[in-house]
Amino acid sequence: MKGHYYKRGKSWSFIIDIGKDHTGKRRQKQMGGFKTKKEAELACAELITQIEKNEYIEPSKLTFGEFLKDFMENHVRLTIRQSTYESQISVINKHIYPGLGHLELQKITPMIIQKFYSNKLREGLSASYIRIMHAIISKTLKTATEWELISKNVSTLLKPPRVENNDVEVWTMTEITQFLSLTKNRKFYIAYALAIFTGMRKGEILGLRWRDCDLDKGQIRIRQTLYKVKGALTFQEPKTRKSKRSISISETVISILKKHRAAQNELKLKLGNAYRDHDLVVANYNGNPVDLGDINRDLKYVISKYNLPKIKFHGLRHTHATLLLQLGENPKVVSERLGHAEVGITLNTYSHVLPDMQKSLADNFENAIQIENASIDKKGKIL
Repeated sequence: MKGHYYKRGKSWSFIIDIGKDHTGKRRQKQMGGFKTKKEAELACAELITQIEKNEYIEPSKLTFGEFLKDFMENHVRLTIRQSTYESQISVINKHIYPGLGHLELQKITPMIIQKFYSNKLREGLSASYIRIMHAIISKTLKTATEWELISKNVSTLLKPPRVENNDVEVWTMTEITQFLSLTKNRKFYIAYALAIFTGMRKGEILGLRWRDCDLDKGQIRIRQTLYKVKGALTFQEPKTRKSKRSISISETVISILKKHRAAQNELKLKLGNAYRDHDLVVANYNGNPVDLGDINRDLKYVISKYNLPKIKFHGLRHTHATLLLQLGENPKVVSERLGHAEVGITLNTYSHVLPDMQKSLADNFENAIQIENASIDKKGKIL
Protein backbone atom coordinates (compact mmCIF):
# COMPACT_ATOMS: atom_id res chain seq x y z
CA MET A 1 0.00 0.00 0.00
CA LYS A 2 1.48 3.33 -1.09
CA GLY A 3 0.54 6.95 -0.94
CA HIS A 4 0.61 9.39 -3.84
CA TYR A 5 2.18 12.73 -2.85
CA TYR A 6 1.76 16.09 -4.53
CA LYS A 7 2.36 19.72 -3.78
CA ARG A 8 -0.43 22.28 -3.92
CA GLY A 9 0.79 25.82 -3.45
CA LYS A 10 3.16 25.84 -0.50
CA SER A 11 1.82 22.69 1.25
CA TRP A 12 2.04 18.97 0.59
CA SER A 13 -0.81 16.48 0.37
CA PHE A 14 -1.22 12.76 -0.14
CA ILE A 15 -3.91 10.41 -1.35
CA ILE A 16 -4.25 6.71 -0.55
CA ASP A 17 -6.63 3.86 -1.32
CA ILE A 18 -8.46 2.70 1.82
CA GLY A 19 -10.36 -0.22 0.32
CA LYS A 20 -13.76 -0.57 -1.31
CA ASP A 21 -17.24 0.30 -0.13
CA HIS A 22 -20.20 -2.11 -0.02
CA THR A 23 -20.83 -1.58 -3.76
CA GLY A 24 -17.26 -2.46 -4.67
CA LYS A 25 -16.34 1.11 -5.54
CA ARG A 26 -12.79 2.18 -4.70
CA ARG A 27 -12.52 4.46 -1.66
CA GLN A 28 -9.70 6.96 -1.23
CA LYS A 29 -8.50 9.12 1.63
CA GLN A 30 -6.90 12.49 1.00
CA MET A 31 -5.10 14.63 3.56
CA GLY A 32 -3.25 17.91 3.07
CA GLY A 33 -1.82 20.99 4.69
CA PHE A 34 1.64 19.53 5.47
CA LYS A 35 4.57 21.97 5.41
CA THR A 36 7.01 19.41 3.97
CA LYS A 37 6.87 16.21 1.99
CA LYS A 38 8.46 14.43 4.97
CA GLU A 39 5.51 15.40 7.21
CA ALA A 40 3.10 14.12 4.58
CA GLU A 41 5.03 10.83 4.33
CA LEU A 42 4.93 10.34 8.14
CA ALA A 43 1.19 11.01 8.27
CA CYS A 44 0.62 8.67 5.36
CA ALA A 45 2.68 5.90 7.01
CA GLU A 46 0.66 6.26 10.23
CA LEU A 47 -2.61 6.03 8.29
CA ILE A 48 -1.39 2.92 6.42
CA THR A 49 -0.47 1.29 9.75
CA GLN A 50 -3.96 1.99 11.12
CA ILE A 51 -5.58 0.53 8.01
CA GLU A 52 -3.41 -2.61 8.08
CA LYS A 53 -4.22 -3.15 11.77
CA ASN A 54 -7.94 -2.51 11.14
CA GLU A 55 -7.75 0.47 13.49
CA TYR A 56 -8.74 3.15 11.00
CA ILE A 57 -12.06 4.83 11.71
CA GLU A 58 -13.69 7.08 9.13
CA PRO A 59 -14.02 10.62 10.56
CA SER A 60 -17.52 11.44 11.78
CA LYS A 61 -19.26 14.54 13.14
CA LEU A 62 -21.37 12.40 15.49
CA THR A 63 -21.39 13.99 18.96
CA PHE A 64 -20.94 12.16 22.22
CA GLY A 65 -24.41 13.30 23.29
CA GLU A 66 -26.05 11.95 20.13
CA PHE A 67 -24.40 8.58 20.49
CA LEU A 68 -25.08 8.42 24.23
CA LYS A 69 -28.79 9.15 23.69
CA ASP A 70 -29.11 6.46 21.03
CA PHE A 71 -27.06 3.99 23.08
CA MET A 72 -29.18 4.48 26.20
CA GLU A 73 -32.55 4.34 24.42
CA ASN A 74 -31.91 1.48 22.01
CA HIS A 75 -29.43 -0.70 23.89
CA VAL A 76 -29.06 -0.01 27.62
CA ARG A 77 -32.80 0.35 28.18
CA LEU A 78 -33.31 -3.21 26.95
CA THR A 79 -30.67 -4.74 29.22
CA ILE A 80 -31.22 -3.19 32.68
CA ARG A 81 -34.08 -2.64 35.09
CA GLN A 82 -36.33 0.36 34.47
CA SER A 83 -35.48 1.85 37.86
CA THR A 84 -31.74 1.59 37.13
CA TYR A 85 -32.28 3.12 33.69
CA GLU A 86 -34.19 6.08 35.14
CA SER A 87 -31.44 6.60 37.71
CA GLN A 88 -28.74 6.66 35.02
CA ILE A 89 -30.77 8.98 32.77
CA SER A 90 -31.07 11.40 35.69
CA VAL A 91 -27.27 11.50 36.06
CA ILE A 92 -26.84 11.94 32.30
CA ASN A 93 -29.37 14.78 31.99
CA LYS A 94 -28.03 16.67 35.01
CA HIS A 95 -24.33 16.41 34.30
CA ILE A 96 -23.04 14.39 31.33
CA TYR A 97 -25.13 15.94 28.54
CA PRO A 98 -24.44 19.55 29.64
CA GLY A 99 -20.72 18.89 30.19
CA LEU A 100 -19.74 16.56 27.35
CA GLY A 101 -22.73 16.07 25.05
CA HIS A 102 -21.77 18.79 22.55
CA LEU A 103 -18.32 17.31 21.83
CA GLU A 104 -17.62 15.22 18.74
CA LEU A 105 -17.29 11.59 19.76
CA GLN A 106 -13.96 11.16 17.97
CA LYS A 107 -12.46 14.27 19.56
CA ILE A 108 -12.98 13.33 23.20
CA THR A 109 -9.65 12.96 24.99
CA PRO A 110 -8.65 11.70 28.46
CA MET A 111 -7.76 15.28 29.42
CA ILE A 112 -11.25 16.54 28.56
CA ILE A 113 -12.99 13.93 30.70
CA GLN A 114 -10.49 14.24 33.57
CA LYS A 115 -11.07 18.00 33.64
CA PHE A 116 -14.83 17.33 33.62
CA TYR A 117 -14.45 15.15 36.75
CA SER A 118 -12.28 17.78 38.47
CA ASN A 119 -14.87 20.49 37.80
CA LYS A 120 -17.62 18.30 39.25
CA LEU A 121 -15.57 17.77 42.40
CA ARG A 122 -15.17 21.53 42.76
CA GLU A 123 -18.93 21.93 42.32
CA GLY A 124 -19.37 19.78 45.42
CA LEU A 125 -20.32 16.40 43.95
CA SER A 126 -19.08 13.39 45.90
CA ALA A 127 -16.40 11.04 44.62
CA SER A 128 -18.88 8.14 44.65
CA TYR A 129 -21.33 10.12 42.47
CA ILE A 130 -18.57 10.96 39.99
CA ARG A 131 -17.63 7.27 39.84
CA ILE A 132 -21.23 6.58 38.77
CA MET A 133 -20.77 9.07 35.92
CA HIS A 134 -17.45 7.42 35.06
CA ALA A 135 -19.13 4.02 34.81
CA ILE A 136 -21.71 5.40 32.36
CA ILE A 137 -19.09 7.21 30.26
CA SER A 138 -16.80 4.15 30.22
CA LYS A 139 -19.58 1.81 29.12
CA THR A 140 -20.61 4.23 26.38
CA LEU A 141 -17.08 4.69 24.99
CA LYS A 142 -16.39 0.96 25.22
CA THR A 143 -19.43 0.28 23.05
CA ALA A 144 -18.48 3.06 20.61
CA THR A 145 -15.10 1.34 20.23
CA GLU A 146 -16.68 -2.07 19.68
CA TRP A 147 -19.00 -0.57 17.07
CA GLU A 148 -15.95 0.98 15.36
CA LEU A 149 -17.08 4.58 15.80
CA ILE A 150 -13.84 5.45 17.61
CA SER A 151 -10.45 3.74 17.55
CA LYS A 152 -9.75 3.79 21.29
CA ASN A 153 -11.70 3.83 24.55
CA VAL A 154 -9.99 6.76 26.26
CA SER A 155 -11.83 6.13 29.55
CA THR A 156 -9.38 3.28 30.25
CA LEU A 157 -6.68 5.93 30.71
CA LEU A 158 -8.64 7.85 33.37
CA LYS A 159 -8.48 7.74 37.14
CA PRO A 160 -11.83 8.65 38.71
CA PRO A 161 -11.63 10.13 42.23
CA ARG A 162 -11.05 7.66 45.04
CA VAL A 163 -13.91 7.13 47.48
CA GLU A 164 -12.86 7.47 51.10
CA ASN A 165 -14.01 4.63 53.35
CA ASN A 166 -15.81 6.77 55.90
CA ASP A 167 -17.37 4.99 58.85
CA VAL A 168 -20.97 3.98 58.19
CA GLU A 169 -23.77 5.26 60.38
CA VAL A 170 -24.58 2.86 63.21
CA TRP A 171 -26.33 2.89 66.56
CA THR A 172 -25.29 1.15 69.74
CA MET A 173 -27.32 -1.59 71.35
CA THR A 174 -28.61 0.93 73.91
CA GLU A 175 -29.71 3.34 71.19
CA ILE A 176 -31.47 0.54 69.31
CA THR A 177 -33.36 -0.54 72.42
CA GLN A 178 -34.39 3.05 73.13
CA PHE A 179 -35.51 3.62 69.53
CA LEU A 180 -37.61 0.44 69.35
CA SER A 181 -39.24 1.32 72.66
CA LEU A 182 -40.10 4.84 71.45
CA THR A 183 -41.54 3.66 68.13
CA LYS A 184 -43.47 0.63 69.40
CA ASN A 185 -46.85 2.23 68.72
CA ARG A 186 -45.91 4.03 65.52
CA LYS A 187 -47.11 3.08 62.04
CA PHE A 188 -43.67 2.04 60.81
CA TYR A 189 -42.53 0.09 63.87
CA ILE A 190 -42.72 -3.17 61.93
CA ALA A 191 -40.42 -1.73 59.22
CA TYR A 192 -37.91 -0.48 61.79
CA ALA A 193 -37.90 -3.82 63.59
CA LEU A 194 -37.31 -5.76 60.37
CA ALA A 195 -34.42 -3.48 59.37
CA ILE A 196 -32.73 -3.79 62.77
CA PHE A 197 -33.30 -7.53 63.30
CA THR A 198 -32.72 -8.74 59.72
CA GLY A 199 -30.61 -6.13 57.90
CA MET A 200 -33.08 -6.02 54.99
CA ARG A 201 -32.99 -3.08 52.59
CA LYS A 202 -35.81 -0.54 52.70
CA GLY A 203 -37.20 -1.60 49.32
CA GLU A 204 -37.09 -5.25 50.38
CA ILE A 205 -39.04 -4.49 53.57
CA LEU A 206 -41.67 -2.40 51.78
CA GLY A 207 -42.03 -5.11 49.13
CA LEU A 208 -42.26 -8.01 51.59
CA ARG A 209 -45.43 -10.13 51.30
CA TRP A 210 -47.00 -12.41 53.87
CA ARG A 211 -46.73 -15.33 51.44
CA ASP A 212 -42.93 -14.90 51.66
CA CYS A 213 -42.93 -15.14 55.47
CA ASP A 214 -42.81 -18.66 56.93
CA LEU A 215 -43.38 -17.96 60.61
CA ASP A 216 -43.48 -21.67 61.50
CA LYS A 217 -39.98 -22.23 60.13
CA GLY A 218 -38.75 -18.78 61.14
CA GLN A 219 -37.76 -17.64 57.65
CA ILE A 220 -38.32 -14.66 55.37
CA ARG A 221 -37.81 -15.00 51.60
CA ILE A 222 -36.78 -11.93 49.61
CA ARG A 223 -38.69 -12.23 46.34
CA GLN A 224 -39.63 -8.67 45.38
CA THR A 225 -38.52 -5.10 46.06
CA LEU A 226 -40.43 -1.83 45.99
CA TYR A 227 -39.00 0.87 43.70
CA LYS A 228 -40.08 4.33 42.64
CA VAL A 229 -39.86 4.85 38.87
CA LYS A 230 -40.93 8.17 37.32
CA GLY A 231 -42.80 9.01 40.51
CA ALA A 232 -44.78 5.75 40.51
CA LEU A 233 -44.32 2.87 42.96
CA THR A 234 -43.57 -0.47 41.33
CA PHE A 235 -42.54 -3.96 42.41
CA GLN A 236 -39.57 -5.69 40.81
CA GLU A 237 -37.57 -8.82 41.41
CA PRO A 238 -34.31 -8.42 43.36
CA LYS A 239 -31.43 -7.14 41.20
CA THR A 240 -29.11 -10.10 41.68
CA ARG A 241 -29.23 -13.79 42.52
CA LYS A 242 -27.57 -13.02 45.86
CA SER A 243 -30.27 -10.47 46.69
CA LYS A 244 -32.93 -13.12 46.13
CA ARG A 245 -32.32 -14.94 49.41
CA SER A 246 -33.84 -16.41 52.58
CA ILE A 247 -33.27 -14.87 56.01
CA SER A 248 -33.67 -16.66 59.33
CA ILE A 249 -35.57 -14.68 61.96
CA SER A 250 -35.64 -14.92 65.74
CA GLU A 251 -38.57 -15.64 68.04
CA THR A 252 -38.79 -11.92 68.82
CA VAL A 253 -39.29 -11.06 65.15
CA ILE A 254 -41.80 -13.89 64.73
CA SER A 255 -43.76 -12.52 67.67
CA ILE A 256 -43.67 -8.97 66.27
CA LEU A 257 -44.86 -10.19 62.85
CA LYS A 258 -47.72 -12.25 64.35
CA LYS A 259 -48.94 -9.29 66.39
CA HIS A 260 -48.71 -7.01 63.34
CA ARG A 261 -50.60 -9.50 61.16
CA ALA A 262 -53.40 -9.75 63.70
CA ALA A 263 -53.80 -5.96 63.79
CA GLN A 264 -53.71 -5.82 59.99
CA ASN A 265 -56.40 -8.50 59.70
CA GLU A 266 -58.65 -6.50 62.03
CA LEU A 267 -58.18 -3.48 59.80
CA LYS A 268 -59.06 -5.52 56.70
CA LEU A 269 -62.33 -6.63 58.30
CA LYS A 270 -63.12 -3.07 59.31
CA LEU A 271 -62.52 -1.56 55.86
CA GLY A 272 -63.88 -4.46 53.81
CA ASN A 273 -63.70 -3.78 50.06
CA ALA A 274 -62.03 -0.42 50.72
CA TYR A 275 -58.85 -2.25 51.70
CA ARG A 276 -56.56 -2.79 48.69
CA ASP A 277 -54.97 -6.10 49.59
CA HIS A 278 -51.52 -6.49 47.99
CA ASP A 279 -50.51 -9.07 50.63
CA LEU A 280 -47.95 -6.57 51.94
CA VAL A 281 -46.52 -6.83 55.44
CA VAL A 282 -45.84 -3.09 55.55
CA ALA A 283 -48.69 -1.15 53.98
CA ASN A 284 -50.66 2.07 54.27
CA TYR A 285 -53.97 2.22 56.12
CA ASN A 286 -55.84 1.20 52.93
CA GLY A 287 -53.40 -1.60 52.02
CA ASN A 288 -51.50 0.27 49.30
CA PRO A 289 -47.69 0.31 49.23
CA VAL A 290 -45.86 2.79 51.44
CA ASP A 291 -43.96 5.56 49.65
CA LEU A 292 -40.24 5.22 50.31
CA GLY A 293 -40.03 8.90 51.25
CA ASP A 294 -42.74 8.58 53.94
CA ILE A 295 -40.67 6.21 56.05
CA ASN A 296 -37.64 8.51 55.75
CA ARG A 297 -39.67 11.45 57.03
CA ASP A 298 -41.04 9.44 59.95
CA LEU A 299 -37.58 8.30 61.01
CA LYS A 300 -36.26 11.86 60.80
CA TYR A 301 -39.17 13.07 62.95
CA VAL A 302 -38.56 10.47 65.68
CA ILE A 303 -34.83 11.21 65.79
CA SER A 304 -35.47 14.95 66.09
CA LYS A 305 -38.22 14.60 68.68
CA TYR A 306 -36.23 12.37 71.03
CA ASN A 307 -32.79 13.82 70.26
CA LEU A 308 -31.36 10.53 69.02
CA PRO A 309 -28.08 10.31 67.06
CA LYS A 310 -28.77 11.07 63.39
CA ILE A 311 -29.05 8.04 61.16
CA LYS A 312 -30.69 7.22 57.83
CA PHE A 313 -32.96 4.22 57.35
CA HIS A 314 -30.12 2.37 55.59
CA GLY A 315 -28.09 2.93 58.75
CA LEU A 316 -30.35 0.45 60.56
CA ARG A 317 -29.14 -2.20 58.09
CA HIS A 318 -25.56 -1.11 58.78
CA THR A 319 -26.22 -1.38 62.51
CA HIS A 320 -27.49 -4.95 62.13
CA ALA A 321 -24.39 -6.01 60.17
CA THR A 322 -21.96 -4.19 62.48
CA LEU A 323 -23.37 -5.81 65.61
CA LEU A 324 -23.26 -9.26 64.04
CA LEU A 325 -19.58 -8.83 63.17
CA GLN A 326 -18.80 -7.43 66.62
CA LEU A 327 -20.46 -10.50 68.14
CA GLY A 328 -17.99 -12.64 66.16
CA GLU A 329 -20.28 -13.86 63.38
CA ASN A 330 -18.52 -15.18 60.26
CA PRO A 331 -18.32 -12.37 57.63
CA LYS A 332 -19.37 -14.87 54.92
CA VAL A 333 -22.59 -15.59 56.79
CA VAL A 334 -23.22 -11.87 57.33
CA SER A 335 -22.60 -11.24 53.62
CA GLU A 336 -25.16 -13.87 52.61
CA ARG A 337 -27.70 -12.49 55.08
CA LEU A 338 -27.31 -8.98 53.66
CA GLY A 339 -27.51 -10.20 50.06
CA HIS A 340 -24.10 -8.84 49.05
CA ALA A 341 -22.69 -10.10 45.75
CA GLU A 342 -19.46 -11.17 47.46
CA VAL A 343 -17.95 -11.17 50.94
CA GLY A 344 -15.40 -8.52 49.89
CA ILE A 345 -18.20 -5.93 49.75
CA THR A 346 -19.12 -6.75 53.34
CA LEU A 347 -15.53 -6.51 54.56
CA ASN A 348 -14.95 -3.20 52.76
CA THR A 349 -18.21 -1.68 53.98
CA TYR A 350 -17.66 -2.67 57.60
CA SER A 351 -13.91 -2.22 57.80
CA HIS A 352 -14.46 -0.12 60.95
CA VAL A 353 -15.27 -3.35 62.79
CA LEU A 354 -12.13 -5.21 61.67
CA PRO A 355 -9.64 -3.76 64.23
CA ASP A 356 -11.72 -5.14 67.12
CA MET A 357 -12.07 -8.45 65.31
CA GLN A 358 -8.31 -8.61 64.76
CA LYS A 359 -7.65 -8.04 68.46
CA SER A 360 -10.09 -10.75 69.44
CA LEU A 361 -8.56 -13.11 66.88
CA ALA A 362 -5.03 -12.46 68.20
CA ASP A 363 -6.10 -13.10 71.80
CA ASN A 364 -7.95 -16.29 70.87
CA PHE A 365 -4.99 -17.60 68.90
CA GLU A 366 -2.62 -16.91 71.79
CA ASN A 367 -4.91 -18.67 74.26
CA ALA A 368 -5.09 -21.68 71.95
CA ILE A 369 -1.32 -22.00 71.56
CA GLN A 370 -0.04 -21.19 75.09
CA ILE A 371 3.63 -21.77 74.16
CA GLU A 372 5.13 -20.50 77.41
CA ASN A 373 3.02 -22.73 79.63
CA ALA A 374 3.43 -25.88 77.56
CA SER A 375 5.51 -28.77 78.98
CA ILE A 376 7.56 -30.83 76.54
CA ASP A 377 8.99 -34.31 77.20
CA LYS A 378 12.42 -35.52 76.01
CA LYS A 379 10.94 -36.73 72.70
CA GLY A 380 9.49 -33.29 71.98
CA LYS A 381 5.88 -34.19 72.71
CA ILE A 382 3.52 -31.92 74.67
CA LEU A 383 2.76 -33.39 78.12
